[in-house]
Amino acid sequence: MSWTRNIYDQTDKPVGRTTLRKLIVAFIIFIIPVVAFAYIADEVVEGDTMQIDTRILLGIYHQSTPVLNEIVLHITGLGGVLGVAGLTAAAIGIFMYRSRWQSCLQIAAGVAGAALLNVALKLIFERDRPNLWQHLIFENSYSFPSGHAMLSSALAFSFVVVMWHTRWRWITFSIATFYVIAIGFTRLYLGVHYPTDVLAGWCVSAAWVIVVAVVLGSFGFGKRGKKLKK
Repeated sequence: MSWTRNIYDQTDKPVGRTTLRKLIVAFIIFIIPVVAFAYIADEVVEGDTMQIDTRILLGIYHQSTPVLNEIVLHITGLGGVLGVAGLTAAAIGIFMYRSRWQSCLQIAAGVAGAALLNVALKLIFERDRPNLWQHLIFENSYSFPSGHAMLSSALAFSFVVVMWHTRWRWITFSIATFYVIAIGFTRLYLGVHYPTDVLAGWCVSAAWVIVVAVVLGSFGFGKRGKKLKK
């Protein structure tokens, strides 16, 4: 495939100033969520976030209504395993039809990797879910970091990456931002995650998607950047 040839082509060429700048930017974008996750994780382990986490959840709970309950229950499914899998499959299908193989890989690797990381991190931290009121849905896995937040943001961030070199970048960014925030809010509204679970999930996915983007060259290094602009 062309994307594999491009990878080998780049390894034979000296790193130019433009490529170096992009690598530096990618590293900065990567390190920020990594440091943020490390800080959040440390605070969670120490129990220092419990008070603010609980206060935020109770504040949201007091605004709940039967109508909002129904709306949130429908929206939150779009960030679950089945919802994200369906959206991912649809996106990959569209990009395959347009022969955008690198975009397919970016999205597939971004989402699949985030899912695996989420399972591993939940087992490492073993944080129990909030139990502040009777939940409208049943969740039996650990709480930290939020799987819905990680999966939805991995999909959204991957979309932003593959569309960044097109004229649709800001529309994609706006829709992706709304989607990520909406899914994160539903997890808090339903009381099945603490705010720090959601924030941590976003951080991990952001870092992972950047790693995938650098490996695949989705930031537009060399020839692939020009190809994405078409």
